[in-house]
Amino acid sequence: MTANSDGWNILMAIIVVATTKGGSGKSTLAACLAAYWANDPGSVEALDTDPNRNLLARLSGTGIPCVSVDEEAILPTIGEASQRAGLVIVDVAGTLARGLLYAVSAADIVLIPCRPDRNDVVEAVRTQEVIRQAEAMIRRKIPHAAILSQVNRKAVVTTQTRAQLDALGVPYLSHDIPARTAYQQASYTGSPLNDSFVREDINAIALAVTELMEST
Repeated sequence: MTANSDGWNILMAIIVVATTKGGSGKSTLAACLAAYWANDPGSVEALDTDPNRNLLARLSGTGIPCVSVDEEAILPTIGEASQRAGLVIVDVAGTLARGLLYAVSAADIVLIPCRPDRNDVVEAVRTQEVIRQAEAMIRRKIPHAAILSQVNRKAVVTTQTRAQLDALGVPYLSHDIPARTAYQQASYTGSPLNDSFVREDINAIALAVTELMEST
């Protein structure tokens, strides 16, 4: 962790946003975190391994460097990006089995977006299994946590989802990403943090991510 001239904390890490299931909010989370930490030129780079290139589209025009990466090029591209930027954020397609393992093995932390839905919980467990495989391969622990996304905080299913994650041994952040129109609108504008509520959401997530990394 360092601080820029304005005193803004900048995380120095490789963050992989991954799940074996689509539609859970990977690209949204990756774009928001990239925008949150991109306060100095060259401080953040993003890599998009998803064939749909959603992160690349979201960051287009924001000034945040983002490149698309084929599966076999994931590891060398992460290495090159980490030489240029303090923070590298990787959006990993769940359909790329080897690509997911490659990216996770290079990660300082893995974030697993998970909607309050039984199917997403199952996929969070599967993603954690990939993380365990990577840990065995590289012989080190990889900090990771699920992040509930598209959440209605008053809904019973949200509480049920947290209980299921607990029961299945998947750690999760106490902060979540609520269902807000601003996140959908950002897919057109590319500026998710223009909304004050979104800024509050992502600030809390970023602090929780930093605390998790510092505690491991």
